[in-house]
Amino acid sequence: MTWYLDGNNILGVLDGPLRSEDSRERLLDELLARGLPKPATVVFDGPAPGGFSRVLRGKAKVIYSGRRTADDVIVSLVRPGDCVVTADRDLALRCRDRQARVVAPREFLSKRPNRRSRPGSEKPEPTAVDVNEWMHIFGLDPDDTE
Repeated sequence: MTWYLDGNNILGVLDGPLRSEDSRERLLDELLARGLPKPATVVFDGPAPGGFSRVLRGKAKVIYSGRRTADDVIVSLVRPGDCVVTADRDLALRCRDRQARVVAPREFLSKRPNRRSRPGSEKPEPTAVDVNEWMHIFGLDPDDTE
């Protein structure tokens, strides 16, 4: 299952109308900070900066649609069982016709809190699973509480 994110549509929902290339970069930073499902592809309308149509940024593939619309690119890529993040009704219908699941941008983002937003911490807090795994690696017994 691949996740396709309608980049310009998400910007329109979250950041008002698309204003500049900087908006796209801020959106990509925000998406990466929240942790994207794998594999994920963000599709933007129009030509790519510097003439590149496909670039890999962090853990997300980024596609610029060039002369086509981002909607047409997404529909050409989506397969049954894939997920598409968009609030565009026409694109949602086209993707559902291809047996893909559609998720609204706000719903998608609400399930992915920004991992960088924890005050005073740039690293995520360790979980019990992390601690137990490291104790095992160092030959310590997690149940031994001396």
